[in-house]
Amino acid sequence: MACGLTGTGTGTGTCGSSCYKDNNDGIEDSTNTFSPPSSTTLLPHMKLCYKCKEEEVINSTGGLCGICFRNSLFAKFKQSITTHDLISSTDNILIAFSGGPSSRVVLEFVHEIQQKAQKNSDASRDKLYPVFGVGVAFIDESAVTSIASDDLDNAMQDLRLIVSSLALPTKELHIVPIQSIFSTDLKDGRNKLNELLDTVNDVTGKEDLLCHLRMLCLQKIAFENKYNKLVLGSCTSRIACHVLSAAVKGQGYSLPADIQYIDARWKTPVVLPLRDCLAQELNLLCRLNSLKTLDVLDAPRSGINDLVSKFLTTLQEENPARERTIVRTAEKLIPFHFNRLKETKDTDETLPRRRRRKQA
Repeated sequence: MACGLTGTGTGTGTCGSSCYKDNNDGIEDSTNTFSPPSSTTLLPHMKLCYKCKEEEVINSTGGLCGICFRNSLFAKFKQSITTHDLISSTDNILIAFSGGPSSRVVLEFVHEIQQKAQKNSDASRDKLYPVFGVGVAFIDESAVTSIASDDLDNAMQDLRLIVSSLALPTKELHIVPIQSIFSTDLKDGRNKLNELLDTVNDVTGKEDLLCHLRMLCLQKIAFENKYNKLVLGSCTSRIACHVLSAAVKGQGYSLPADIQYIDARWKTPVVLPLRDCLAQELNLLCRLNSLKTLDVLDAPRSGINDLVSKFLTTLQEENPARERTIVRTAEKLIPFHFNRLKETKDTDETLPRRRRRKQA
C-alpha cells in the first residue's frame, strides 16, 4: 500500500514488528520518548527483553522492553488495517478523539503511517503515491456533564496542543458541542437536548442515548467535511464490555454489526483499527511514551454499563485472557450483508498499490 501499511500482526504476548532488526523504513518516531537504560548498565538480576535481548523488561508487557512493546502494539494496529483494508491511500478519515488512552493511541499511530505515506509520496519519482487525509473530531458534552469551566478550558487547550504539535501533514481539528445536533443555536439546542434526556428515566438509558447522539454528531461532522471513514478507538476491552451489556439489555440483534472491524450501516462507515488491543496495553503505552490524555473529560459509566465494566474488570484480574475470549466468542455471530463496505471498481489503475495487486 502506498501509505506504508505493511507488516504482520502478532499473537498474544508476541512482537511481530521485527524491532530487533535494523529499521530502514525512514520513520522518525518522535512520539516514543521512552528510553530504557542500555544493556551495559543493567544489573545482573534484571531481565532482558526476549525480543531485542538488550533492554530491561517492563512489567505487564509479557517480557518485552518499552520499545518492543510499542512496536508490538503498532504491528497489531497495522495488521488490522491491512487485513481488513480499513484505511486506503485515497481515504479522508476522521478520528473520533475523546481524550482517553485509546483515542490517543489511534491518533498517534494514524499520524505515524500518514507521515510515512507523505515521505513515500515525496520520494516517488512519478508522484503516484497519494496520501490519505486526517481530521480530528471532539464532541463537547459539557452541556450535560458537571465538568468545571476551568477544567474544561484547560482540557480544550491541551486538546489543541496535542493536535497542533503533531508533525506534518496538518490535521484539522473539529470541536463540536453535542447540542448542535438539534440546532445551530446552541442555547436552543441545549434546551432541546435537556428536554429529550428528561424523558428518559433510567441512567442506563440516558447513557446509551448520549452515546447515540455522540455518534450522530460525528457522522454530521464527517458528512459536512467530506470524510469518507470514521475511526473509533474501541479496543478489545471496550468491545467485550459491549458484548456483555448488549446481552443483558436485550440488544443481541444488532450485536454482530457492532463488533466488526468495519461497520457500514452508517452513512460514513466506522472502522476499529484497535480492535485487537487491550485497554491495559493502551494505558501502559500512554504512560511509557508520555502521551498526554485528557482524563478530566472521561465521564464515569453508570447503571448496567458500570456494573458490567466492574464485573469484567474482576474477571480480567482472575484471568487476563478473559476479554479476548469474550470477543472471540462474539465473533462467531454472523454479521449482516449491509454491515460490509460496498465493493467499488478500481478507478485509478495507475496507483502503485493497484498495480501490485493486479500483478499478484
